[in-house]
Amino acid sequence: MTIAFAATEDVITPGQCLALKPAARALYMRCGRVVIAQDGTETILTEDRCALIVGAATLTGDGVVWGCEATRDLAAPDPLRTVLHVRLPRDPGAPMLLRADRVDFPPGAVTPRHGHAGPGIRRLLAGRLFAEIGETHRRIDAGEAWFESGLEPVVGHNIAPASAFVRCMVLDPDLLGRPTFRAASPEDAAKPRAVGYRQFFDTIVTLPH
Repeated sequence: MTIAFAATEDVITPGQCLALKPAARALYMRCGRVVIAQDGTETILTEDRCALIVGAATLTGDGVVWGCEATRDLAAPDPLRTVLHVRLPRDPGAPMLLRADRVDFPPGAVTPRHGHAGPGIRRLLAGRLFAEIGETHRRIDAGEAWFESGLEPVVGHNIAPASAFVRCMVLDPDLLGRPTFRAASPEDAAKPRAVGYRQFFDTIVTLPH
């Protein structure tokens, strides 16, 4: 059993109404302002804010919205919206924990070698990182998205004056309120984390049909 997990980008223009299919999704306002309408209620999303939306919804306003969405739909992703798409081995009918946050790197920051207790998609807001993800080494520039399974050891090097990314993770419900960071060794556990965190939400959800 699998679910689809994707990073998306939607550019909303004045007068447009974008209909989003049912999903459990984090919507992050990259720039501008939008109104999220769902079941007769409205949520206003402004720059550098993030909302959890479960189900279908519509977006109106003016701006760029970055999303991370988990769905039961295993069809080919929409190429006009999709930045990154993976499948995760999860029961689509079972509850899951969705967690979204922002991670900021000060100048010269290097994380300890580490993994996480679950998979997630990251997207770089600003700056530049050099990432060691398992056996892969890559430079990540602003706007790029990447996936971490949580199993491979990761080291992040900030190679800009300051860098930041937003992240959405799909986790087991028993991790509610608990950290996912897993140091790769006792030596890594003793090193400073060197980054700052701002959590947007940490919520148990069930994927809508």
